[in-house]
Amino acid sequence: MPNHFRRLTIAVVMLVAANQGRAQVAPLIANSSARSSTDLDGQWQVIVDPYDVGSLDYRAQPIKGNAAFYKNHKPQSKAEFVEYDFDTAGHLNVPGDWNTQRESLLFYEGSVWYKRSFDYAKSPGKRVFLHFGAVNYVASVYLNGEELGRHEGGFTPFNFEITDRLKPTENFIVVRVNNVRAKEQVPTLYTDWWNYGGITRPVTLVEVPATFIQDY
Repeated sequence: MPNHFRRLTIAVVMLVAANQGRAQVAPLIANSSARSSTDLDGQWQVIVDPYDVGSLDYRAQPIKGNAAFYKNHKPQSKAEFVEYDFDTAGHLNVPGDWNTQRESLLFYEGSVWYKRSFDYAKSPGKRVFLHFGAVNYVASVYLNGEELGRHEGGFTPFNFEITDRLKPTENFIVVRVNNVRAKEQVPTLYTDWWNYGGITRPVTLVEVPATFIQDY
């Protein structure tokens, strides 16, 4: 085998090994609307988080469970104090922006945490992807308290494979959405259109065969 092919093979093997066990944005499934899918649109529970405390590592907090909103932690006793609660935090419609759904969020730029619970009966021999039409601007996505990955860009679809992470009941998705403007983003710091934030296009579970055509 020529040396350049050998080096390429080693590099690919190293890359695969490095990524094993780490959630990644999967290659985008084309024409997702024509696949077998489950709609996750509707009212999602939300927490507005202007100080981004929900991104903190809960293990580093004085009170366990008092951060890391993606864990959706529930107090285990009356003595345990947890400062966030999706169940009492209100709702926003998905797809949709937060600016026009709540007067208090008209000019808001920052983080909002979205949560959606669902059950799912996975068909034998099938693969399942969590597909987002668009989220403006940065999306950090979690399933059942574990990170799936991050996507940047408010106008492009993305998906994650969740085949081995689904449970028959009591699944929950949490998405941290942040629309703070920056020099290298769209829109940039100075712009002539509104900086809408939110999960702005549909969210679906896409089910495909074990072997399928990804792009056509």
